[in-house]
Amino acid sequence: MKKNTFCFLFILLSASLNAQVRGSANLGVYRHTDFQNSGYIQGGLGLDVKVFKFLKPDFNVTYYYGKLEDHNTVNASGIVTSTSNIDASALNFGFSPKICLNSSEDGAGDAILQILPMYNISRIEAHGNYATINPNNQNQILTTNKTATEWQHSIGIGAGVDIMLSDVTYDSLAINLYYTGVDMGKAMNNVSKSENRYDSRTLGLGLNYYLGFKKRKE
Repeated sequence: MKKNTFCFLFILLSASLNAQVRGSANLGVYRHTDFQNSGYIQGGLGLDVKVFKFLKPDFNVTYYYGKLEDHNTVNASGIVTSTSNIDASALNFGFSPKICLNSSEDGAGDAILQILPMYNISRIEAHGNYATINPNNQNQILTTNKTATEWQHSIGIGAGVDIMLSDVTYDSLAINLYYTGVDMGKAMNNVSKSENRYDSRTLGLGLNYYLGFKKRKE
């Protein structure tokens, strides 16, 4: 399945070599109250290929990272007897047949509305770190660690606006709202010792900066 997917993406990219290609850098923040600071982050690099005015496939490699809120257990005397913390990351290979609802990109300030269905292949890794503390001797600590990894296929969706930044080049800045399909929660559940079940799929806000070539003179 993985081999067939990568072959399809390679063929599609090869067929588009004569099209307009732009490099991109992206940064996203996803809100989720189970995580520290009520969210987790994502960043990466990619390519945007203009096949037609209304179709610009987007290929990207991104990295997700988040850490759950630390959990401490205390006894009746208020003494901490155990602590736990869990974090997770995902290396994601994504493809989106980006659909442009309008095609005005003649000059700086022109905006393109876009819809981004997303297909993801992710390698997810979660780490659980635990410490049991002797309440009669706080210096006696027993630590344990657990790691879980998995490969995951998922579907997500995004929508936003891509704003042209120059009259000379195809540089632009896209502001998008995403619902990510990448779920780090399954791996976190495998290392968690609590009864809580986690699911990291949620809404997020992302910025994509596209670096384009110089525009052709008419």
